Amino acid sequence: MPGVQPREPRFFSPALDGVRSELEPVLGGYLRDRRAELATMDAAAVALADELVRLTRAGGKRLRPALAYWSYRAAGGEPGDPILRAGVALELLHTAAIVHDDLMDRSEARRGVPATHVRFAKEAPAGADPDAFGTAAAVLVGDLALVLSDRALRTSGFGPVELGRASVWFDRMRVQMAAGQFLDVSGADDRGRVSSLKSSSYTSEGPIMLGAALAGSDAGTEGSLHVFGRLVGEAFQLRDDLLDGEAPPGAREEIDAILTRAERVLDGARLNDDAVDALVEISALLRLPGAS
Repeated sequence: MPGVQPREPRFFSPALDGVRSELEPVLGGYLRDRRAELATMDAAAVALADELVRLTRAGGKRLRPALAYWSYRAAGGEPGDPILRAGVALELLHTAAIVHDDLMDRSEARRGVPATHVRFAKEAPAGADPDAFGTAAAVLVGDLALVLSDRALRTSGFGPVELGRASVWFDRMRVQMAAGQFLDVSGADDRGRVSSLKSSSYTSEGPIMLGAALAGSDAGTEGSLHVFGRLVGEAFQLRDDLLDGEAPPGAREEIDAILTRAERVLDGARLNDDAVDALVEISALLRLPGAS
Protein backbone atom coordinates (compact mmCIF):
# COMPACT_ATOMS: atom_id res chain seq x y z
CA MET A 1 0.00 0.00 0.00
CA PRO A 2 1.49 3.39 -0.97
CA GLY A 3 2.94 5.40 1.86
CA VAL A 4 3.49 2.45 4.19
CA GLN A 5 6.97 1.17 4.93
CA PRO A 6 7.14 -2.46 6.11
CA ARG A 7 8.21 -2.92 9.71
CA GLU A 8 11.31 -5.00 10.23
CA PRO A 9 13.67 -5.94 13.06
CA ARG A 10 16.63 -3.63 13.50
CA PHE A 11 19.82 -4.92 11.91
CA PHE A 12 22.72 -4.93 14.35
CA SER A 13 26.01 -6.79 14.35
CA PRO A 14 29.63 -5.80 15.02
CA ALA A 15 30.57 -6.74 11.44
CA LEU A 16 27.88 -4.50 9.97
CA ASP A 17 28.27 -1.62 12.39
CA GLY A 18 32.06 -1.66 12.10
CA VAL A 19 31.91 -1.06 8.36
CA ARG A 20 29.18 1.53 8.81
CA SER A 21 31.29 3.54 11.26
CA GLU A 22 34.21 3.61 8.81
CA LEU A 23 32.00 4.38 5.84
CA GLU A 24 30.11 7.35 7.28
CA PRO A 25 32.95 9.91 7.21
CA VAL A 26 33.95 8.79 3.71
CA LEU A 27 30.37 9.10 2.46
CA GLY A 28 29.92 12.45 4.19
CA GLY A 29 33.16 13.84 2.80
CA TYR A 30 32.34 12.70 -0.71
CA LEU A 31 28.93 14.39 -0.62
CA ARG A 32 30.42 17.60 0.81
CA ASP A 33 32.89 17.73 -2.07
CA ARG A 34 30.15 17.19 -4.62
CA ARG A 35 28.03 19.85 -2.96
CA ALA A 36 30.89 22.33 -3.26
CA GLU A 37 31.23 21.40 -6.92
CA LEU A 38 27.53 22.09 -7.53
CA ALA A 39 27.84 25.42 -5.72
CA THR A 40 30.34 26.59 -8.33
CA MET A 41 27.68 26.00 -10.99
CA ASP A 42 24.79 27.72 -9.22
CA ALA A 43 23.95 28.24 -5.57
CA ALA A 44 20.45 26.83 -6.06
CA ALA A 45 21.81 23.54 -7.40
CA VAL A 46 23.18 22.54 -4.00
CA ALA A 47 19.61 21.58 -3.03
CA LEU A 48 20.12 18.32 -4.93
CA ALA A 49 23.22 17.40 -2.94
CA ASP A 50 21.63 18.59 0.29
CA GLU A 51 18.79 16.14 -0.29
CA LEU A 52 21.24 13.25 -0.64
CA VAL A 53 22.87 14.33 2.61
CA ARG A 54 19.45 14.48 4.30
CA LEU A 55 18.53 10.98 3.17
CA THR A 56 21.85 9.36 4.08
CA ARG A 57 21.88 11.02 7.49
CA ALA A 58 18.36 9.79 8.18
CA GLY A 59 19.64 6.26 8.60
CA GLY A 60 20.22 3.13 6.61
CA LYS A 61 21.90 -0.15 7.45
CA ARG A 62 24.73 0.30 4.89
CA LEU A 63 24.21 -3.39 4.18
CA ARG A 64 25.49 -3.36 0.59
CA PRO A 65 28.78 -1.62 1.42
CA ALA A 66 29.29 -4.06 4.31
CA LEU A 67 28.73 -7.14 2.15
CA ALA A 68 31.09 -5.76 -0.51
CA TYR A 69 33.70 -4.93 2.13
CA TRP A 70 33.71 -8.34 3.78
CA SER A 71 33.60 -10.17 0.45
CA TYR A 72 36.61 -8.11 -0.63
CA ARG A 73 38.43 -8.97 2.58
CA ALA A 74 37.42 -12.63 2.30
CA ALA A 75 38.97 -12.76 -1.17
CA GLY A 76 42.25 -11.33 0.11
CA GLY A 77 41.73 -7.59 -0.29
CA GLU A 78 43.48 -5.20 2.08
CA PRO A 79 41.51 -2.67 4.14
CA GLY A 80 41.74 0.98 3.17
CA ASP A 81 40.00 3.92 1.57
CA PRO A 82 39.49 2.36 -1.90
CA ILE A 83 37.05 -0.32 -0.71
CA LEU A 84 35.23 2.25 1.43
CA ARG A 85 34.87 4.55 -1.58
CA ALA A 86 33.49 1.59 -3.51
CA GLY A 87 31.03 1.23 -0.63
CA VAL A 88 30.01 4.86 -1.15
CA ALA A 89 29.17 3.95 -4.74
CA LEU A 90 26.89 1.14 -3.58
CA GLU A 91 25.18 3.28 -0.97
CA LEU A 92 24.47 6.04 -3.48
CA LEU A 93 23.13 3.48 -5.94
CA HIS A 94 20.75 2.33 -3.22
CA THR A 95 19.82 5.95 -2.47
CA ALA A 96 18.93 6.52 -6.12
CA ALA A 97 16.78 3.40 -6.07
CA ILE A 98 14.80 4.40 -2.99
CA VAL A 99 14.22 7.97 -4.20
CA HIS A 100 12.78 6.74 -7.50
CA ASP A 101 10.95 3.83 -5.85
CA ASP A 102 9.26 6.11 -3.32
CA LEU A 103 8.17 8.39 -6.14
CA MET A 104 6.67 5.56 -8.18
CA ASP A 105 4.99 4.03 -5.15
CA ARG A 106 3.84 7.44 -3.85
CA SER A 107 5.32 6.60 -0.47
CA GLU A 108 5.09 9.37 2.08
CA ALA A 109 8.17 8.62 4.17
CA ARG A 110 11.54 6.91 4.14
CA ARG A 111 13.69 6.19 7.20
CA GLY A 112 11.31 8.21 9.35
CA VAL A 113 11.59 11.40 7.27
CA PRO A 114 9.51 12.71 4.35
CA ALA A 115 10.22 11.02 1.03
CA THR A 116 12.08 13.20 -1.47
CA HIS A 117 9.11 14.01 -3.69
CA VAL A 118 7.02 14.87 -0.63
CA ARG A 119 9.67 17.15 0.83
CA PHE A 120 10.17 19.09 -2.40
CA ALA A 121 6.43 19.35 -3.02
CA LYS A 122 6.14 21.19 0.29
CA GLU A 123 8.94 23.56 -0.77
CA ALA A 124 7.71 24.29 -4.30
CA PRO A 125 8.48 27.80 -5.54
CA ALA A 126 5.62 30.28 -5.71
CA GLY A 127 3.52 29.65 -8.77
CA ALA A 128 4.76 26.10 -9.32
CA ASP A 129 2.53 23.05 -9.09
CA PRO A 130 3.69 21.30 -5.87
CA ASP A 131 3.23 17.73 -7.10
CA ALA A 132 4.91 18.41 -10.42
CA PHE A 133 7.81 20.16 -8.73
CA GLY A 134 8.21 17.37 -6.18
CA THR A 135 8.18 14.74 -8.92
CA ALA A 136 10.74 16.58 -11.05
CA ALA A 137 13.03 17.19 -8.09
CA ALA A 138 12.89 13.55 -7.01
CA VAL A 139 13.78 12.36 -10.52
CA LEU A 140 16.76 14.72 -10.58
CA VAL A 141 17.93 13.78 -7.07
CA GLY A 142 17.84 10.11 -8.03
CA ASP A 143 19.65 10.82 -11.29
CA LEU A 144 22.35 12.74 -9.45
CA ALA A 145 22.79 9.87 -7.00
CA LEU A 146 23.31 7.50 -9.95
CA VAL A 147 25.92 9.77 -11.52
CA LEU A 148 27.76 10.25 -8.24
CA SER A 149 27.59 6.52 -7.57
CA ASP A 150 29.32 5.74 -10.86
CA ARG A 151 31.92 8.42 -10.21
CA ALA A 152 32.64 7.13 -6.71
CA LEU A 153 33.49 3.70 -8.08
CA ARG A 154 35.60 5.04 -10.97
CA THR A 155 37.62 7.25 -8.63
CA SER A 156 37.83 4.78 -5.75
CA GLY A 157 41.53 4.15 -6.24
CA PHE A 158 41.49 0.63 -7.64
CA GLY A 159 43.46 -0.24 -10.76
CA PRO A 160 41.92 -0.48 -14.22
CA VAL A 161 41.87 -4.29 -14.24
CA GLU A 162 39.99 -4.53 -10.93
CA LEU A 163 37.64 -1.71 -11.91
CA GLY A 164 36.92 -3.36 -15.24
CA ARG A 165 35.94 -6.61 -13.55
CA ALA A 166 33.90 -4.85 -10.89
CA SER A 167 32.11 -2.71 -13.46
CA VAL A 168 30.66 -5.83 -15.07
CA TRP A 169 28.78 -6.51 -11.84
CA PHE A 170 27.98 -2.86 -11.20
CA ASP A 171 26.43 -2.53 -14.65
CA ARG A 172 24.50 -5.76 -14.19
CA MET A 173 23.07 -4.56 -10.88
CA ARG A 174 21.82 -1.33 -12.43
CA VAL A 175 20.26 -3.02 -15.44
CA GLN A 176 18.50 -5.56 -13.23
CA MET A 177 17.21 -2.80 -10.96
CA ALA A 178 15.65 -0.99 -13.92
CA ALA A 179 14.18 -4.18 -15.38
CA GLY A 180 12.74 -5.27 -12.03
CA GLN A 181 11.22 -1.87 -11.34
CA PHE A 182 9.59 -1.79 -14.78
CA LEU A 183 8.13 -5.26 -14.29
CA ASP A 184 6.84 -4.11 -10.90
CA VAL A 185 5.02 -1.04 -12.19
CA SER A 186 3.76 -3.11 -15.14
CA GLY A 187 2.02 -5.49 -12.75
CA ALA A 188 3.98 -8.59 -13.77
CA ASP A 189 2.50 -11.84 -12.46
CA ASP A 190 5.84 -13.42 -11.51
CA ARG A 191 6.43 -11.57 -8.23
CA GLY A 192 9.42 -13.73 -7.39
CA ARG A 193 11.14 -12.67 -10.60
CA VAL A 194 10.30 -9.04 -9.94
CA SER A 195 11.77 -9.20 -6.44
CA SER A 196 14.86 -11.04 -7.66
CA LEU A 197 15.63 -8.39 -10.27
CA LYS A 198 14.47 -5.36 -8.34
CA SER A 199 16.09 -5.93 -4.98
CA SER A 200 17.74 -9.22 -4.06
CA SER A 201 20.30 -9.18 -6.88
CA TYR A 202 21.56 -5.72 -6.00
CA THR A 203 21.22 -6.23 -2.26
CA SER A 204 23.52 -9.23 -1.86
CA GLU A 205 24.79 -11.00 -4.97
CA GLY A 206 25.92 -7.85 -6.77
CA PRO A 207 27.76 -6.21 -3.84
CA ILE A 208 29.40 -9.49 -2.86
CA MET A 209 30.66 -10.13 -6.38
CA LEU A 210 31.77 -6.53 -6.79
CA GLY A 211 33.88 -6.86 -3.64
CA ALA A 212 35.40 -10.12 -4.85
CA ALA A 213 36.21 -8.57 -8.24
CA LEU A 214 37.94 -5.59 -6.61
CA ALA A 215 40.10 -8.01 -4.62
CA GLY A 216 41.27 -9.67 -7.84
CA SER A 217 39.93 -13.04 -6.75
CA ASP A 218 40.35 -16.19 -8.83
CA ALA A 219 37.52 -18.25 -10.31
CA GLY A 220 37.36 -20.68 -7.40
CA THR A 221 37.08 -17.93 -4.82
CA GLU A 222 34.49 -16.07 -6.85
CA GLY A 223 32.49 -19.28 -7.29
CA SER A 224 32.03 -19.80 -3.54
CA LEU A 225 31.15 -16.18 -2.93
CA HIS A 226 28.79 -16.13 -5.89
CA VAL A 227 26.74 -19.07 -4.61
CA PHE A 228 26.72 -17.54 -1.12
CA GLY A 229 25.50 -14.20 -2.48
CA ARG A 230 22.79 -15.82 -4.57
CA LEU A 231 21.45 -17.82 -1.63
CA VAL A 232 21.51 -14.81 0.69
CA GLY A 233 19.60 -12.93 -2.00
CA GLU A 234 16.94 -15.64 -2.00
CA ALA A 235 16.66 -15.33 1.77
CA PHE A 236 16.31 -11.55 1.45
CA GLN A 237 13.56 -11.95 -1.10
CA LEU A 238 11.63 -14.42 1.06
CA ARG A 239 12.13 -12.27 4.14
CA ASP A 240 10.70 -9.22 2.38
CA ASP A 241 7.70 -11.29 1.30
CA LEU A 242 7.23 -12.41 4.88
CA LEU A 243 7.39 -8.88 6.26
CA ASP A 244 4.92 -7.73 3.59
CA GLY A 245 2.53 -10.55 4.49
CA GLU A 246 2.91 -12.23 1.11
CA ALA A 247 5.05 -15.24 2.00
CA PRO A 248 3.79 -18.84 1.88
CA PRO A 249 3.47 -20.94 5.04
CA GLY A 250 6.80 -22.13 6.41
CA ALA A 251 8.71 -19.07 5.13
CA ARG A 252 10.63 -18.63 8.38
CA GLU A 253 11.86 -22.21 8.23
CA GLU A 254 12.75 -21.83 4.57
CA ILE A 255 14.81 -18.69 5.27
CA ASP A 256 16.65 -20.58 7.97
CA ALA A 257 17.36 -23.51 5.63
CA ILE A 258 18.59 -21.24 2.81
CA LEU A 259 20.96 -19.39 5.12
CA THR A 260 22.31 -22.66 6.52
CA ARG A 261 23.10 -23.77 2.96
CA ALA A 262 24.73 -20.41 2.27
CA GLU A 263 26.99 -20.75 5.29
CA ARG A 264 28.03 -24.27 4.27
CA VAL A 265 29.09 -23.01 0.85
CA LEU A 266 31.86 -21.01 2.52
CA ASP A 267 33.08 -23.93 4.65
CA GLY A 268 36.50 -24.99 3.43
CA ALA A 269 36.70 -22.28 0.75
CA ARG A 270 40.04 -20.54 0.27
CA LEU A 271 38.92 -17.38 1.99
CA ASN A 272 39.97 -15.22 4.92
CA ASP A 273 38.37 -16.85 7.96
CA ASP A 274 37.64 -13.64 9.87
CA ALA A 275 35.94 -12.10 6.83
CA VAL A 276 33.92 -15.26 6.28
CA ASP A 277 32.76 -15.07 9.89
CA ALA A 278 31.67 -11.48 9.24
CA LEU A 279 29.69 -12.46 6.13
CA VAL A 280 27.96 -15.25 8.04
CA GLU A 281 27.25 -12.89 10.94
CA ILE A 282 25.59 -10.38 8.62
CA SER A 283 23.59 -13.02 6.74
CA ALA A 284 22.34 -14.42 10.06
CA LEU A 285 20.53 -11.12 10.65
CA LEU A 286 17.94 -12.37 8.19
CA ARG A 287 16.88 -15.18 10.50
CA LEU A 288 13.53 -14.31 12.07
CA PRO A 289 11.94 -15.65 15.25
CA GLY A 290 9.87 -18.73 14.70
CA ALA A 291 12.29 -20.74 12.59
CA SER A 292 13.03 -24.20 13.92
